[in-house]
Amino acid sequence: MANVTICGYLRTSGGDQIPLRTDSVAEGTETTITTDANLTVTAQDVGTYKPGTTVMSGEIISPNGFSYCYILRQGLVLSVMIPNVGGVSNQEAMLSTPVVLRPGDQIRVLASTAANRTASLLVKTSSGNSRIFTGLPSGAGTTQLLDITDSNSIGDTLQGQTIVQACLLSVDGSKIVSSGGVWIRNASGQLAGAVPSSNPSTVEPMWSNVNIPIALNFTASVVTNA
Repeated sequence: MANVTICGYLRTSGGDQIPLRTDSVAEGTETTITTDANLTVTAQDVGTYKPGTTVMSGEIISPNGFSYCYILRQGLVLSVMIPNVGGVSNQEAMLSTPVVLRPGDQIRVLASTAANRTASLLVKTSSGNSRIFTGLPSGAGTTQLLDITDSNSIGDTLQGQTIVQACLLSVDGSKIVSSGGVWIRNASGQLAGAVPSSNPSTVEPMWSNVNIPIALNFTASVVTNA
């Protein structure tokens, strides 16, 4: 794994941008991305740089691969943004939920190598909650995706809520045989919903509009054949 530069920007409701850049980011390690000191004099967390500003969309770019990107507030995933690999993008990514920045809010990312097989499910619920679930397939079999903050299943984390937007990031492509993406299954193992996968190194991932009610003991998983 290499150390890479992560850069990009966030666009505010007023139309201006917050420039972002952090050098020497270790692939495979979740990292805070600060403002670009070349433009903001000092590197700062986004919430400290522009508190009270509403951020709506933006771009976060890695040279090789990405697992996820989100805004962190007091230990919780506040809003999720779909990240992109450099050169594979054609429009700004909308945040799952607009955020009015507060001091201490951070941009957190997990950059990865181009071959890293981590599957990352990004979701937003009708209640406005955003969450990220990940798993690492290592061969043929079923890999359950778990919440990045507490390692709980999707049923434990989102019980009683309904997923309305979702995106699955994975480089596995045809290795995924669970409907080409993630299966969300109920307590009896029946299919409650599915989300297609996108490989961010070959195509710009996009949000899927879905309607998947979640209950206790629901799981999110990918099934791979290698």
